[in-house]
Amino acid sequence: PKQNYDETVPVMCCDTVNRGLSYGDGKIFLNQADTTLVALDMKTGEVVWSDKRDDPKVGATSTAAAHVFKDKIIVGISGGEFGVRGYVQAYDLDGNVKYKAYSTGPDAEMLVDPEKTMSMLKPVGKDSSLKSWQGDQWKIGGGTTWGWYSYDPDLNQFYYGNGNPSTWNPVQRPGDNKWTMSLWGRDLDTGMAKWVYQMTPYDEWDYDGVNENILVDQKIKGQMRKMLVHFDRNGFGYTMDRETGELLVAEKFDPAVNWSNGVNLKTGLHDRVAKYSTARNGEDVNTTGICPAALGTKDQQPAAFSPRTGLFYVPTNHVCMDYEPFEVEYVAGQPYVGATLSMYPPEGSTHLGNFIAWDAREGKIVWS
Repeated sequence: PKQNYDETVPVMCCDTVNRGLSYGDGKIFLNQADTTLVALDMKTGEVVWSDKRDDPKVGATSTAAAHVFKDKIIVGISGGEFGVRGYVQAYDLDGNVKYKAYSTGPDAEMLVDPEKTMSMLKPVGKDSSLKSWQGDQWKIGGGTTWGWYSYDPDLNQFYYGNGNPSTWNPVQRPGDNKWTMSLWGRDLDTGMAKWVYQMTPYDEWDYDGVNENILVDQKIKGQMRKMLVHFDRNGFGYTMDRETGELLVAEKFDPAVNWSNGVNLKTGLHDRVAKYSTARNGEDVNTTGICPAALGTKDQQPAAFSPRTGLFYVPTNHVCMDYEPFEVEYVAGQPYVGATLSMYPPEGSTHLGNFIAWDAREGKIVWS
C-alpha cells in the first residue's frame, strides 16, 4: 500500500468491529473505536484532522461508520450497556463540530422543539424526555446511536434509530424512557428534530432500535408516499411517511412475535401481553418464552428493496428467550446490564431464521 494508517485503541465495548469508511472532499473518514473521527488524505493517507468526542474510560466507544451527507459528516456513539447517553454529532468536512443532538434529556440538548418537533403528527410538548424518566436517570439512560443513517437530499433530512435504555432491568427505570428505542428524522443543516417516533416505550427486553431505514417512494391506498421502512428488533416492520413522521404500517414480520398483540396506528402504542412483561414479573424472576429474543427478529444483517417487485427482502431471526432482570449499580466505565437471558427456537420450530419477502405497503409477508 502507498500508506498504512494504524492506530491502537485502548478499549472496546461490544466486540472488535468497525462498520466501514466513508469519503468526501478528497478525504477518507474513519470512525475509531475510541470515539476519534479521523480524516485521511485520500492520496497520501496522511491525517488531515482528527477529533476525539468522548471518553472510553466511561464506556463510550464507537463502532458505526461515519456517514457523509452533502457537506456534513454524521457520527454516533456506542456504550448503552455502560450507561452511555446516546447522541449524534455533525461535523463539516474540515472537522468543525456543527451540532450535537442527544437521545434523552432537556429539549435544547436533544435539538427538539416542543412545538415543532412532531410525534404521531402532534407536537411532542415541553420536556417530553425529562417527564418520562425517574429523576436524572436520563443522564445514564442509553439510547445510543451505533447503527445506520439514511439521507433524503430532496427533504434535506437524515434518519436513524437509536438503542435500548440503560439498564436492561426495567424495574430500575420506570417510565417510557424517551427518546430511546426511537426513529428520528432531523434537518441536516441544523440537526433539529422534525419528527420522532418511539417504537418500544419502556423497553423490557433489550430490543435495540438501531436497524437501517430504507427510503423508497410507493403508493399506499392510492396515494404516493415518501416512505421510510424499518424492520425493528422488536419484531415489527414499520412504514413511516419520512416527511411528516406519520405511522402508516406496523405489523409483525415473524409469526412467533408474542410480547405484543399489535400496534394502534392512532396512538402508535403496543397492546402488550402481560405474561411477557419482565417489569411486571419483577427482579430475579425468570420470564420464559418471550419472542423475539434480545437478538431481535432482525439484527444487523441488512434488508433489501427491489423496485422491480416493489417488495423488501429480509433475513430474519426466528428466536425466543428467557429473561431475568436483576438490580445493578451504575459505576462509570463498568458494565451496566442488569439481566441474564438465554435464547432458543420458538416452541415447535427446528430452525432459527427465515428469509422473507415483505410488502411494506400492507405489512404482509408475501412469501417465506
